[in-house]
Amino acid sequence: MNHRSIRNTRGYTLLELIVSVGIFSMVMLIVTSAYLTLVHLDRKARATSDVMTNLSFVVESMTREIRTGTDYKCNTTGTNCATIPGTSFRFTDSRATPRTVTYSVSGGQIFVTIDGIVTALTDPRVQITTLNFYVRGVGTTAGDAYLPPQVTFVIKGTLQPEPGTTVSFSLEGSATERFIELI
Repeated sequence: MNHRSIRNTRGYTLLELIVSVGIFSMVMLIVTSAYLTLVHLDRKARATSDVMTNLSFVVESMTREIRTGTDYKCNTTGTNCATIPGTSFRFTDSRATPRTVTYSVSGGQIFVTIDGIVTALTDPRVQITTLNFYVRGVGTTAGDAYLPPQVTFVIKGTLQPEPGTTVSFSLEGSATERFIELI
């Protein structure tokens, strides 16, 4: 009987097993690290999307309400502020029982005040640094007297989808009154 043929059929040596387990461990460590990174990036993307959805909802609801409102007042004075922006905006909504609606920013949040009741509109993870309203077509300013009232608002700030991460943004929305006020 040939000793050499028996020796080759016995199995793996201890050294071969240690090397193969080591290689397997290194591959698993790399794969696990990549997987955890992907999970973290997915959470960050979902959180950013969630915050952006909230902000988009705020902009859309502001635009819808402004479009159907009347009696626009920039900074509650009722004048045009087409060149120098106002920091708040007030109007009368189109409900069966009209209400006074005011949009403003305070403490980094956008607030709506409806007949004296104040409600925050933005998610606490959104920090508003600038909320400017440009209003034209109200009052009796020469040249603007025949324009339908139009409001443009600019919102700037940062999103914080997770602690330690901020994303800057700048949005602009515009609405023209649906019902033309006849002077």
